Amino acid sequence: MMQDEVKMETIQAVDRAFQILETISRKGNMTAASLTRELKISKASLSRLLYTLVQNGYLEINKSNEYLLTLKAYEIGINALQNLDKLSLINSTLVDLNRETGRIAQFSIEDSNQLLCIQSIGQNGISFSVYTNVGKRSPLYCTSAGKAILSARTNSEIIDLWDTFDAKPLTSHTITNLQDFLKEIACTKQRGYALDREESEYQLYCVGAAVLDHTGRPIGAISLSGSTLTPEEENTLSSCVIQASQRLSSLLGYVLQ
Repeated sequence: MMQDEVKMETIQAVDRAFQILETISRKGNMTAASLTRELKISKASLSRLLYTLVQNGYLEINKSNEYLLTLKAYEIGINALQNLDKLSLINSTLVDLNRETGRIAQFSIEDSNQLLCIQSIGQNGISFSVYTNVGKRSPLYCTSAGKAILSARTNSEIIDLWDTFDAKPLTSHTITNLQDFLKEIACTKQRGYALDREESEYQLYCVGAAVLDHTGRPIGAISLSGSTLTPEEENTLSSCVIQASQRLSSLLGYVLQ
């Protein structure tokens, strides 16, 4: 005897939870009122859904009472990147940069207020301890990739984050004063790339630029590293890293303004 066919239906609350996450990912930070208008969900239902997403770590609330995605949502996106073969785009970009410049080429992301390296090309035979393995964590405040990512934030956001960095001098060149750091970020924004001149490690010089997603937010940063950085080298390497980050951002959906 044949079994009766079971008709499947979606669960409305789950549908709406995904709608909230997808809407915030497209439009950026949103208040509960703006989400109510956008999604046509009652305030009572939306409140319960937002509370659930916050408690499960997918959303957080900033000082303006806006909801924003957390790194937990981003981690799912990183896994999706691999499934969609986007990681191969990052790898090929790093391979090209390493071949073109002879420098270590890396792609790193922000994770728990630290810099996490997820791919590194050309580090074999190099003695920099910070580049020993993919998966190495470094401070955001004294690395070129970290500064590049932070340059997408406002001064107020950086000030709020500063204490979490527990900024310590790793070398005599490390910037540990907040006001000096804000000046450094202003320079980074102006020139379009970040620098690490022996701030994280002696005899280590890095040039980095952020990679943006379709919303204009940094998903990570590309960096080039070596043991020297003359003015001529800075000019050449910064041009290479900016072009590579813009090309990769475009492939990942960002539209250059």
